[in-house]
Amino acid sequence: MKKILVVYFSQSGQQMRILQSLVTPFLDAGHEVVFEELQPLERFPFPWSAYEFFNAFPETFTQQPIALRALSSNSLQNFDLVILGYQPWFLTPSRPVSSFLQSKDGKRILQDKNVITVLGCRNMWLGAQEKVKRGLKEANSKLVGHMALVDRSGNLTSLITILRWMFTGNKDSFWFFPPAGVSENDINHAAVFGNLINEAMQANDFDNLQDVLNKEGAIEVKPNLVLLEKRGQKAFSVWARFVAMGGAVHSTGRKLRVYLFMYVLPTAIFILSPLLWLLSRIMLIVKRKQLDLEVSYYKQNSLR
Repeated sequence: MKKILVVYFSQSGQQMRILQSLVTPFLDAGHEVVFEELQPLERFPFPWSAYEFFNAFPETFTQQPIALRALSSNSLQNFDLVILGYQPWFLTPSRPVSSFLQSKDGKRILQDKNVITVLGCRNMWLGAQEKVKRGLKEANSKLVGHMALVDRSGNLTSLITILRWMFTGNKDSFWFFPPAGVSENDINHAAVFGNLINEAMQANDFDNLQDVLNKEGAIEVKPNLVLLEKRGQKAFSVWARFVAMGGAVHSTGRKLRVYLFMYVLPTAIFILSPLLWLLSRIMLIVKRKQLDLEVSYYKQNSLR
């Protein structure tokens, strides 16, 4: 019997459902699975107000830690595998998850462990996963597998449906828009990944696990999103400093900067997405080798 720890943060419940599907084969095989939810002392709202969400941007992007509730004693046992379930916020791991990675308990739990990361998100997760990789490296753990379950709608469509879900709590389809979030089929398909992980765990051999997972669709990297994220990371570093310069979190100067960012970001995504899609098509012709290397990099677990 193996012992698996699942550390996660979930506001809407989607991440929890993905993880429950993933671990079904472990339970069927008789392994022990311990779930540990990350709980901030000051909980983030869900649904969010638009202002609250965008006001959380600077501290999230710069990965400033927050206080978390003490983890249970169960999480400090010796586990054969640790699964970390998270969501990206502003191209960065959600603030509770980045806080866990920086915490003493987090480093203690992750040290010398094989780790698998699982995320459910809109579509942009590359930069967030790079930051998680750094956190895992600092904890002296080994990333042996990664799965990214994404909203399969187009970039602009998913932007509208996800914002509606975050700000109203309603993820159902409306007008001509599909439901928001990861599809039920993809959530159920996570059990297939669980079977592959279970086989690797039983054999005590994770060396080729990512390749096996990728064959089942664990990671899909779109060239246009590689370009969009790279530009987003650079722009966000500037915007994070700009918004934070407004002063204290609830100061007038901060509010003005937050409202400006709140309107500029969605507008920029709507304008840039078609342009970067076209640019990625051109680069696939002009610099195909370079872009293919970028895509290949994000489909494996080493950190450059």
